[in-house]
Amino acid sequence: MVSYLGITIFVFFVAFQLHSQLMASTRTISQAVYSVVYVTVPNQSVAKQIAKEVVKGKLAACVNIVPTVTSIYEWENKLQEDTESLLIIKTKSAVLNALKTKVLSIHPYKVPEFIALPVSSFVYVIVDSET
Repeated sequence: MVSYLGITIFVFFVAFQLHSQLMASTRTISQAVYSVVYVTVPNQSVAKQIAKEVVKGKLAACVNIVPTVTSIYEWENKLQEDTESLLIIKTKSAVLNALKTKVLSIHPYKVPEFIALPVSSFVYVIVDSET
């Protein structure tokens, strides 16, 4: 027979976990410890150049390169469709400004995409690295 105290503790634990997940998911970039950044570039060569620079410079723990994505957007009142590469950059939120400065200094586009999102769950590779 399960005791009422045991059930109460279990219910409290589940409620606490749900509350923690909710709070983590509503964090802003300034409150989050870690972030994921999306950057599109014209090709894999530029993607590798940026990835190597930001990892070497300790501005990112890891960068994934998706070699081919199709981007559809409007530019100068015309619908555009381009093949690009996508960088998925894992970093600490504290270095986002430095990361953005570095990426924009290398990026060939006039108006590059730099989308930073807070990460609410634990990411061991970032914690274990020196970034």
